[in-house]
Amino acid sequence: MFNTKKTNFETTSASTINTIIGDKSKIIGTLTASEPTRVDGVLEGKILSESAVIIGEHGSINGDIEGHDILIAGVVNGNIHASERIRITSTGRVFGDIFTRTLVIDEGASFKGNCRTDVAEEMSAIEPLSDNGQQWDDTGDEPHWNTVETIQEETASVQAQDNKRSKRA
Repeated sequence: MFNTKKTNFETTSASTINTIIGDKSKIIGTLTASEPTRVDGVLEGKILSESAVIIGEHGSINGDIEGHDILIAGVVNGNIHASERIRITSTGRVFGDIFTRTLVIDEGASFKGNCRTDVAEEMSAIEPLSDNGQQWDDTGDEPHWNTVETIQEETASVQAQDNKRSKRA
């Protein structure tokens, strides 16, 4: 209502989307794109985009997504990194962590995970998971590689502590 700035996915028409995964399609692997991409089918793997990524209402992603502007109207089971903006529509479901500059969650949307919103300069410092499912962590006393399991365990531990605190309140 108050924000009149148009993002890449809001100004992207069907004729400018160069990669479309149809609703009866299934892809296993990494999808790499430099132009706007739309997924209405199933993708098991990663999406690495230099532009807008749209997950349609029938789209389902089991893996991580990296892009500039990302719109989720379907289901994503994985982490999402956007250098500019992520929007989860009322039909969107996200199960994973979000890293972005701007986050918009429409009424009715579902998001279960952690979120980090930072300015663009700080976003470039976030290390995505490598191909072997690990992430470099140099924030503690001893730098080390975090695996997906380690990250999930740490997330569960923090959530358990938060639950204990909320029960006391």
